Amino acid sequence: MSKNMVFLLLVITLLLYTPILTSARPEYAVRESRNCPYCHTRDGPPQLNEIGVYYGSHNHSFEGYVPSPKVTPTPVPTKEIEIGVHMNTWDVGIRALATILIMLVVIYAIRL
Repeated sequence: MSKNMVFLLLVITLLLYTPILTSARPEYAVRESRNCPYCHTRDGPPQLNEIGVYYGSHNHSFEGYVPSPKVTPTPVPTKEIEIGVHMNTWDVGIRALATILIMLVVIYAIRL
């Protein structure tokens, strides 16, 4: 290999391992007395959350910022859970009626 090829490979290798410049500014965090996650998502810089977008689009100021109301979604049940004994009122009523009729038949048979 020639010296030019070795030099080119060295430059490409160094560029691959050089950290990428980001738009996160630690001086904003210091000036506003906030941590980075206050304006950035959990994915980190450069992804901004709602507060970070407001801060960037309002001349780097939180003045006038009103957080949007948080909506808590109603959890959807994943499966149906059976609790207790499931009896239909007709089932209970018919059983009670049959028991009473059997008792009346027994009493009537005894009296004969």
